[in-house]
Amino acid sequence: MSAFIKLHPHSLIFQRADDGSYTADLSFSVEQYGLMVRDCLIKLKLFAPNEFHSHWWMVCEDPAQLNVPGFAVFLRSLEKYVFTTLNYSPEEAVMHSPQPSHLRLVGSATASSELFFDKMYFDITRVAFHLIKD
Repeated sequence: MSAFIKLHPHSLIFQRADDGSYTADLSFSVEQYGLMVRDCLIKLKLFAPNEFHSHWWMVCEDPAQLNVPGFAVFLRSLEKYVFTTLNYSPEEAVMHSPQPSHLRLVGSATASSELFFDKMYFDITRVAFHLIKD
């Protein structure tokens, strides 16, 4: 029943742990046939670029915490948008004050930062992001 599913990303809150690793909390809503489930939150582990990945990448900490058809495709698309299109680096954002208007520090500048998304949704059936026009 993946027809007509849209995922609306709201924000990513990035945190740096004491050991130097990074995690993120993804806030989003799920829409199916016009019915909206709001304020979903999923925990992600982040990994820095390496010989296998040219940009940061995200992995669901507990894949059983969410059962949405096509979620893996959404996550890979969001990852590409955040780390390739926006050229966002959790390391730089947490270590320095963010300059772009879509970023806001949460708490200490050395602990976390939050990335907000424009009004957009990911259409599972078309495998594409769409901006919502007001």
